[in-house]
Amino acid sequence: MVSTIAVDKPGPARKAAAPSRTAWIDMARGLAEVSVVTFHILQAMNNAGLTPEGLFDFWTPVGDMIRMPLMMFVAGLFVEYSLRKGPKAYFTGKIQRVVWPFLVWAHVYSIYWYVRPSPFDARTFNEVLLTVIEPGSHLWFLQSLFIYYVAAYFLLKRGLWAAMAVAAVALAIIPFFDQEAIRRLPYLFLFFMFGICFNRILRARGFPFGPVLGCVFIALAIALPILITNQFGFSKYYLVAIPGSLVGVAACLQISRILAHIPVVNWLLNLFGTFSLEIYCAHVIFSSLTRQILVKLFHWDSFWPIFLLCSTAGLFLPIVMALVLRRFGLDVFFEWPKHLFRREKPIEAQNF
Repeated sequence: MVSTIAVDKPGPARKAAAPSRTAWIDMARGLAEVSVVTFHILQAMNNAGLTPEGLFDFWTPVGDMIRMPLMMFVAGLFVEYSLRKGPKAYFTGKIQRVVWPFLVWAHVYSIYWYVRPSPFDARTFNEVLLTVIEPGSHLWFLQSLFIYYVAAYFLLKRGLWAAMAVAAVALAIIPFFDQEAIRRLPYLFLFFMFGICFNRILRARGFPFGPVLGCVFIALAIALPILITNQFGFSKYYLVAIPGSLVGVAACLQISRILAHIPVVNWLLNLFGTFSLEIYCAHVIFSSLTRQILVKLFHWDSFWPIFLLCSTAGLFLPIVMALVLRRFGLDVFFEWPKHLFRREKPIEAQNF
């Protein structure tokens, strides 16, 4: 969703240059989007009683410890490049690309659930009015992301170690709160900061671990979350889950490096990564609509065909939607409508 940079050094300002994009980073972002989409579909199908017994309970601990930490980690990878553009460009970009779609899509879901409530998703009129503060949907990710961007801007002025210290100290509030919305804020900020740190490692030494250790991380990414959950119970965004999230993120980076060399798969994940914002915002609409059509209209009740078709719809239809809207100049649903505020140059000035 965003971009990275080198450590600021004293002396004359240097022109910001975008880092060379490596394929595995795009793969990691795409992998995160696939994880989000499939989880929400699995969750909805489980609520509807369409999931095979035990499947949701088995995969949920794994996904809970990896999915959002990975997304925040990838977002953190590109923070310092954005900072090199200067504070005005930095905050303008985040408002246009993060805050604006948050405001649009959080209200889309909130108003829809107010008009068409269900046993699992419903909003009161007062809750609709408070959508900016409590979105009540998966759009909390963009809300938290902007908070992290603001925090990073000020904290990194004191240095990376000071920023990491603040992120670590903030974790101290987690044991005192049962509300997930409060626990996840410091929890995910830690991984956002890890992304910033990892970017500096990449620029200084390259990718820090090889395929053997990467395969160990992949095995642990499945085993450790399950072991932690079995031992400590529900552990999402609790301190005990941090090791599971760490190995999970490392595993996803290794998987992404492997998939970057597999034709078709690398193209698909790169596509999903390129349209990550659009997929994240709109996938629930298309996957839910597809499920309802298959179940209510065609009376399907087989899990895997429904799951695969809903996943396909959730991943590809937001891309189609974004391209169509862009073609007709209606991409305001995903990005600040710059063209509405752009002043046309006088005819005589357009030749210069």
